[in-house]
Amino acid sequence: MSWGALTFLAPLTFLGLITLPLVWWILKVSPPRPRRQAFPPLRILRDVETEEQTPAKTPLWLLLFRLFLVALAIFALAQPFLKSTETQSNQPLTLIIDQSVTSAPMWNDIISEGESKIKDARRDNLTVRLIPTAEAVTDFVPTNEALRLIKSLQPVSYVVPADDVSLQLNQAGLEGTDIVALTSGLIDKPDVFSNILQGTDPKIFIPVTQPILLPGDVRETSDGFDTDWYKPSANSLGSAVIEAVAGDNSVLAVQPINFAPGATLATVSISLPPQLRAKVTRLRVQGVRSAASIKLLDDSFGRPLVGVMSPTADSSSPLLTEPFYAKQALGPYADIFEGGEETLLSLQPSILIMPDSMRSDSQSIKDYVESGGVLIRFAGSRLASRRDELLPVLLRDGGRAIGGALAWEKPQRLAAFPEESPFFGLSIPEDVTVSKQVMAEPGIETDSRTWARLEDGSPVVTQKTLGDGRIILFHVTAGPEWSNLALSGLYVDMLRRVLPLTKGRTPQVTNTEADWILDRAMDGYGQLQSPPLTEQRLSDSEFATAVATAKNLPGYYRQGTRQRALPVIQDPSSLSAITLPRGAELKRYGSSAPQSLAGKLLGLAVLLLALDALFALWVSGHLRFLRPSRALAGLTLAALISLPQIAEAQENNRITEAANGLHLAYVETGDARRDDLSRTALESLKTQLTLRTTIEPVGVHGVRPDDDGLEMYPFLYWSVRRDSPALSPQATQKLNTYMAAGGTIVFDTADEGDRALRAGAPHPGLARITENLDIPRLTAVPEDHVLTKSFYLLQVFPGRWANGPVYVQSGSNSSGGRDGVSPVIIGSQDWAAGWAIDPDAGSLVELNKDIPRQREMSVRFGINVAMYTLSGNYKADQVHAAALVERLGRGRQADPQIDQDDTP
Repeated sequence: MSWGALTFLAPLTFLGLITLPLVWWILKVSPPRPRRQAFPPLRILRDVETEEQTPAKTPLWLLLFRLFLVALAIFALAQPFLKSTETQSNQPLTLIIDQSVTSAPMWNDIISEGESKIKDARRDNLTVRLIPTAEAVTDFVPTNEALRLIKSLQPVSYVVPADDVSLQLNQAGLEGTDIVALTSGLIDKPDVFSNILQGTDPKIFIPVTQPILLPGDVRETSDGFDTDWYKPSANSLGSAVIEAVAGDNSVLAVQPINFAPGATLATVSISLPPQLRAKVTRLRVQGVRSAASIKLLDDSFGRPLVGVMSPTADSSSPLLTEPFYAKQALGPYADIFEGGEETLLSLQPSILIMPDSMRSDSQSIKDYVESGGVLIRFAGSRLASRRDELLPVLLRDGGRAIGGALAWEKPQRLAAFPEESPFFGLSIPEDVTVSKQVMAEPGIETDSRTWARLEDGSPVVTQKTLGDGRIILFHVTAGPEWSNLALSGLYVDMLRRVLPLTKGRTPQVTNTEADWILDRAMDGYGQLQSPPLTEQRLSDSEFATAVATAKNLPGYYRQGTRQRALPVIQDPSSLSAITLPRGAELKRYGSSAPQSLAGKLLGLAVLLLALDALFALWVSGHLRFLRPSRALAGLTLAALISLPQIAEAQENNRITEAANGLHLAYVETGDARRDDLSRTALESLKTQLTLRTTIEPVGVHGVRPDDDGLEMYPFLYWSVRRDSPALSPQATQKLNTYMAAGGTIVFDTADEGDRALRAGAPHPGLARITENLDIPRLTAVPEDHVLTKSFYLLQVFPGRWANGPVYVQSGSNSSGGRDGVSPVIIGSQDWAAGWAIDPDAGSLVELNKDIPRQREMSVRFGINVAMYTLSGNYKADQVHAAALVERLGRGRQADPQIDQDDTP
């Protein structure tokens, strides 16, 4: 039922208004109870106040007040909603729901807005038709059925083509309906809505700010890699943070990205050492839950495949072989394979290293370079005596050596590297010298192809491009015969600078008939999942041009030991903002949500009910001592006096509750989101303790470090922020007293996923908090620690993450005043995320799933912590239980014998 902009969800409640006459009659025949007046025989004239009379019936003003109170309660129970001011249509509702991957970040807004529109239609007794862009169109159905259907929808992991959307809308028929389109604001053909919805006056919803950024190319550099990102629309984010993520979901690097005004492309450079760079499996925009903003990295990224030409993969004297030094230099940064020419070329390595002993100028090697490979050659006696075609520059006959025809008096040092060389900036040790080399013919071409020279100007490293690849020649041997370069760290740095020059080509398999099979599929939110039951595969020829669809889901595909990624969006420039049709009404999510008045009206009714009680006392004469002129002043004075005592009373109530029943406690950080998660986590842990153990906590308290009564709690869970301030002297003293009295503080930095970014540095917030606390010497939890067996047998202590270290007091199993319980437990696992389970919503935080049944293991760890802090080290004694029982048994058997021997 609606009255203009006011709508009632339960209009039948208004039937309660017929009771108002009955209330009137009851109040009329039941006046307030008269005040009893004593009749003292001696002081009657002084005690009786004749100017104040007890009413014989309910005053009219009080009667009207109470009728208004009853009507207000009925009005609130009718669940009134204040609808938006937009015009309402009497036509059936058509909801167009954009299920493209770009809708994932605002999916909750889309569903909430859709439910709101369906409820509006229900109030107007209208039917609803859903047109999800990636699923079948429904017929017009009742609103209850439409609500059930819309809750089952999810965003897909690919971009729904505009042609498919156009086909669905044309087949549905939109005439005679009220059209509402809930979109992400992005599509591959911006005019699709303007062409189809022209003249229908639709309401089109788009987000205020477009969170989607689209990934482009990734290029490796000498110290990391560069990655391109695109803004698909004008209202996209102007700045964001790009994360480099490892396969275990840990964040290896973060780098901000900023778009220039009006720019649609920005490049961010991420610096990582090769060991960490090899672990990067994807790039993503921080805080954006959409597969569209994720770049999957496969075999074409990371550690390149390097082939070293060698007569044998084994040698009894490796130090005497030429390939040894190159393998040692590149081993930490690349995957090295040894073998002959035919074997290595079949692997299609990114780099092929050819020592002089394995020189070859075959057509197959030339084809390898022209198709994008990098050939690194080293000189030697064979090259000095006979040239070939696979050289970057022309060489002179013979070599140059000390005492030879082309000679110098002493070994030559390397000159500083030129700016155009990839070696530019490397420090050259003074002891690196060259005693022999092959000489290049001088000329302009040689100068332009030289990367390194000796001090006399002669080239020592030259290069040239050949097709899509490159040939690089070191004019010295691969070993120390002609130079001690191979024995220096400079040699390692120079070869490392060559690695990023490879094109990162995906290795081709020899059997092109093998199919690529989906190994891990990516859902719309960017999470890698197990593939669907129906096997999805692509032939080798199809994969090169494959586009992510419902039949070809994006994710990782595998062919034997090789892995390739099918991206969500092949061409980032293909997406753009939708064009609105003429007459369309642009809406923002949440702008048309109805406002419920029920809670506010019920609150007002309760307040008026309390006021009615005061009026009843006043009318009956019980408050005659409060004259109107001084009543307000008295109430105000009482309030001012009680204000300072309210906080103290609440504190005393908390301590009393904690003393009368076991309570779990968390430290309030000031971050509302973090504190709410901690409270929910401990509430969940309280429930699990009650269900699984004999411990039955009765509640959860939030405390501050400087509160009194901390000793009432067995442990304090403290989720430490990076910006946590240092403790006050009072808080430090109380926490030290709490730990000395047997309490345990569980410090959780909740940053295991970002711990690698600190590079071993301490957590700043934890360092400030613990600066003046009496923290004992700590150690990682030993395998036999009581914490691993206080209730469940555990060797991992997971929360959101499962792989981080956990620290306790060193030697805390020993006896002592604390019964062997560590005063602190320190970890970075985000245990609150693992414990937090809402009874209605289920798990509140998605875990990293580093181990099987991770949430169950996290709950078990929480139970172990409670048992450990409450029971002490009793479990440590249980390992000796068998020996103690046996010893007691033997002692008991010996008693009769002793008694018998002592008998006279």
